[in-house]
Amino acid sequence: MTKWTKSGLFLLFLYLGILQKSFNLGSSEIFAEDTDTSHLTGTSSRNGENQPYRTSTITEEFLTEAIWFGSVEEVTIATRHETKISKAPGIVTVITAEEIKNLGYRTFVEILRTIPGFEILKDGSNGVVIPAVRGITSSNKVRLMLNGHFVNSPFTGSAFGRFDDFPVENIKKIEIIRGPGSAMYGENAFTAVINIITKDAKDIDGVKVSSGYGSFETYEENVVFGKTYGKVDVSGMLHYRQTSGFDGIVESDRQTILDNTLSSFGVPAVSQAPGRVHDGRQEYDMNLKLTYKEFYFEGLYINKNVSPFTGGPQYALTDESQIGDNYVFGEVGYKKKYEEKFTIKPRLYYDQFDLDNYIESLPEGTTVPFDTDGDGNYDTLNTYPDGFIGNGKVTQKIVGTEIPFDYELFDGNIITLGFEYRLINQTNIEFSSNFHPATYEVLDSVRGFSDTYPFLKETTRRIWSVYLQDTWDITDTVNLTLGARHDQYSDFGGATSPRTGLTWAFMKDASLKLLYGEAFRAPNFVEMFTTNQPAIQGNEDLDPETIRTYEIGLSYKFNKYVTSGINYFNNDIKDLIIRRTLESNQNTSRYENFGDANIQGVEMETKVDIAKGNYVFMNYTFQDPKDDDGDDLPFVARHKGNLGVNVHYWKYVSTNLSTFVSGKRSREDTDTRDDLPAYALLNLSVIGKEFFKTMEVYGTVYNLLDKDYSDPGPVSIPEDLPRPGRTFFIGLSYQF
Repeated sequence: MTKWTKSGLFLLFLYLGILQKSFNLGSSEIFAEDTDTSHLTGTSSRNGENQPYRTSTITEEFLTEAIWFGSVEEVTIATRHETKISKAPGIVTVITAEEIKNLGYRTFVEILRTIPGFEILKDGSNGVVIPAVRGITSSNKVRLMLNGHFVNSPFTGSAFGRFDDFPVENIKKIEIIRGPGSAMYGENAFTAVINIITKDAKDIDGVKVSSGYGSFETYEENVVFGKTYGKVDVSGMLHYRQTSGFDGIVESDRQTILDNTLSSFGVPAVSQAPGRVHDGRQEYDMNLKLTYKEFYFEGLYINKNVSPFTGGPQYALTDESQIGDNYVFGEVGYKKKYEEKFTIKPRLYYDQFDLDNYIESLPEGTTVPFDTDGDGNYDTLNTYPDGFIGNGKVTQKIVGTEIPFDYELFDGNIITLGFEYRLINQTNIEFSSNFHPATYEVLDSVRGFSDTYPFLKETTRRIWSVYLQDTWDITDTVNLTLGARHDQYSDFGGATSPRTGLTWAFMKDASLKLLYGEAFRAPNFVEMFTTNQPAIQGNEDLDPETIRTYEIGLSYKFNKYVTSGINYFNNDIKDLIIRRTLESNQNTSRYENFGDANIQGVEMETKVDIAKGNYVFMNYTFQDPKDDDGDDLPFVARHKGNLGVNVHYWKYVSTNLSTFVSGKRSREDTDTRDDLPAYALLNLSVIGKEFFKTMEVYGTVYNLLDKDYSDPGPVSIPEDLPRPGRTFFIGLSYQF
C-alpha cells in the first residue's frame, strides 16, 4: 500500500470520526447492519469531552482491520458469528451470487466442482451425485445447511439426493468449510460444512422472473421475490424444473452377466443393455422467509421425482423405477442483543422427510438362481415376468430446538455456549414386492409385507448436545479459537469433538492458520435399522466414524489485484462404516466398522481481480488418500484443478470461460480394470444485460469440447457410467 493510500485511509477514518462528533451519531449508524461495534464505544458525555478518545479508537480499530486483509469479507459458518475470512478458524471459501451467475451453472451441486478439494461423481444406482471431498467419496460426510438449518436426512445421512438440483436464482452466497466442523455443528460435519444463504428482502426489493430451456428437454421456471412492508420483511422463491435427463449408453450391465451365467440352462437373455440410462427428474421448490423485528420464520418445501440412473442397486437397466421424495421444514427463531455484550438466538424447528422408492431392480422376464439348501450350488431358478420389484416407503420426523448464547467477555473475546435437542422418529414404514421377502417366491402381483417383513425398523433417536467456544483476539494480529461439542445419542452413545485454531497476521496482508479439529459421522438409519432383507443386514452396534484433521493455511495479498493461498491438510480417519460379506453366508452383507484411512493433501488457489467484473481464478489440489493397508482409496483423483476467466468487456456483455481438470482415478482393490483416465471439461457462459431495463439474457455451453468421459461404475458395468457430452442452457430473466 502506498504512503498516499495510507494517508488517505487515515484522513477518511478521521473524517468519519468528525462527522460522528458533529452529528452525534451512534457507532451503529456508521457500520453495516449486524456488525458488532461494542468494542468501539468509549466513555462519552453530553459535552463531548471524551470524543477525541472515540475518534482515536475508531481510527486504531480500522487500521487494525487493515492488517487482516480481506476484512470486507465476513462469514458466520466458522464460528457462528461474523468473522473475517482471514481470521476464521477454518479453511473457508465463499462463492457470491455474482460469481455463480457468471459461471452459468444452474444447480447448486455444479458449483461445488469449482471448489478446491471437491469433485462430483454420479451414483449409478439411484442417480444422485456423490461429492468426493479431500480424497474420500461420501455424501453423508458433508453437512449441508440452508440459512443455518441442517437438511441432511437421517435415512442416509446425506442431503445431496434432495439438494443436488437446488436452484441458484435465490442464492445470495455459499459459505464452505473444507475440514471438520463437528465442534460447532455435530453430526455429518466430517470433511466439509456447506451453508447456502438465500437472498433477503433488501437483496431483491421486488420480483425477479426467469425462464430457461436446455439440452435433454430441460425446462426451468423461477420466481424470486422480496419486499419490506413496514417492519416486516418477506422474501422467497418458487421454482420448477423438469428434464428427461442425460441418456447415455450402457453397453453391458448386471443383467447381462446373469444372462450369460444362465444361458447354458436355456434361459433367454432379457438384459436391456446395450441401452440408455434414465436420468429424468421433476422438481418443485418453495421457500419463504419472514422477519419482524427480532423474530423470524423460514419454511422450505421440495417435491422431487427421479428416475434412478441404471434402475436401482443391482446396476441393471430397467424402465419402471421411480424415486419420490418430499421434504418440508419450518423454523421459528428470535435474535436479541443486550447492551452490545450478550446475544441470544433461540430457535425451534420441524422437519419431515417422506421417501417412496419404487424399484424394479431387475428387468421383465429376469430369472434369478438360488441356493436353497446352502450347499454352494444353485438348485432353484425363479423367473419374474414383471421384473424384480420392491416398493419401500418411510417417513422421518424431526422436532428440535437450539439455544445459543454469545457473550463478549471483554474486548476481543467472545464466548459462545449452546444447547440443542433433536427428536427423530422413523415411522410410516411400508414395504411391498412381487416376491416373498424371506423365500424369494414369485408372486403374481405386488403385495404388501409391511406388517410381517418391514424393510426398516420403526425407531426413535434422541440427541442431546452442548457446545462451548471461545474466540479471543490475543493481540491485534493473533486470534485464538478453542471449542468443543458433545453429542449424546440414545441409540449408539456419544461423541465429543474438540477443535483449536490459531490465526496470525504475521506481516501486512498475510496470515497464517494453524488448525486442529475432530469430527464424527453418526451411523444413519439404513446402516443401523435395515431388517428382513436377506441380502443386506443393518447393525445396531455400529460406532460413529471419526476423523482428526491437522491443517496449515497461508494466505497472502500480493497487491490490490492478486490474492493467493496454500493449505496443507492431514486427515486421520477411523472406524469407517462399510458393508462386508458374512463368512457364514456369502449372499448376505452386513454394515460394520471396518478399516481406517489417512489422507494428506495440498490445496492452492489464486484470484486476480483486474477490474470490476474482470477477474481470473485458479486452484489446484493434490491429495494422497490411503487406506490402512497403504492402498489408494478408490474413485478419487490425486490431482484436480480449476482455471477460469471472467471478462466484462462491454457494459452489456459478460463472458466466463472455465475449465475443470481431473487426473486419473483409481479402482477398488478387487477391480482389475485400468484406472479411469484423466479428463478436462471446458464451459463457456455469456450474459447480456441492461439491453431493455432490467432484462438479462444468458446462455451456457457445458463441456464445450464434447469430451468423452465416465464416472466410476461397478464391475458389472465394465465401461463405467457415461457422462454428458456437449450440452447447453439458455434463459431470460426480468426484474420488476
